[in-house]
Amino acid sequence: MTGAIDIRELLALYALGILEADEAALVERAVAQDPALAAELATYQQTTAALAEGVAPVAPAPDVQQRLLASIGGGRFEAFSGRMAKLFDVTVERARELLGLIERPASWVPQLPGISLVHFEGGPAVATADCGFVRLDAGATFPPHTHLGEEIVTVLSGQLHDVPNDRLIGPGDDYVQAEGTHHYLVCVGPEACLYASRANEGIEVLGRRARPTTKP
Repeated sequence: MTGAIDIRELLALYALGILEADEAALVERAVAQDPALAAELATYQQTTAALAEGVAPVAPAPDVQQRLLASIGGGRFEAFSGRMAKLFDVTVERARELLGLIERPASWVPQLPGISLVHFEGGPAVATADCGFVRLDAGATFPPHTHLGEEIVTVLSGQLHDVPNDRLIGPGDDYVQAEGTHHYLVCVGPEACLYASRANEGIEVLGRRARPTTKP
């Protein structure tokens, strides 16, 4: 496991019984001290048991089911797991965990109106980069910004208009912004846009280094 993570990122894997002993111990200590974590883990365990038995006495919440599927390679963004592993310098298993965070509403932190972010640490090779997933509501604009280092983006869903470069990029597309370049992004079309971003050294908005707002 690479980098500091929210203990919630391990809950689905604990429920599946596929964590290493030290990671399992971390989960057990955390849930013993936090009733909310214990309740969330119980939901994962109930869902896992139902899937294993081939029955579903209680229908799991859609985000719980999708996150469990993502953690074992069955999520809706599984086709991107290898690319995410390379982009963020993590294992494919860790990339699946990260993609699973997309399905958990509580993972998303509002940044500006119409813009939400899931922020996490990448591997050693990208230790100074801002890594995460960005979601723009339909019609939302990611404000004009300058890149302090190279940024690599992979679009997972929706369509983005890159201004002033006048590029339209959609699902599966990658694009690179060089250090010192300045642009903004508009989500076009009827659906929200979701993309993965690795911004080396981060970005600058209105002359200030942007710091992602994250949950404790």
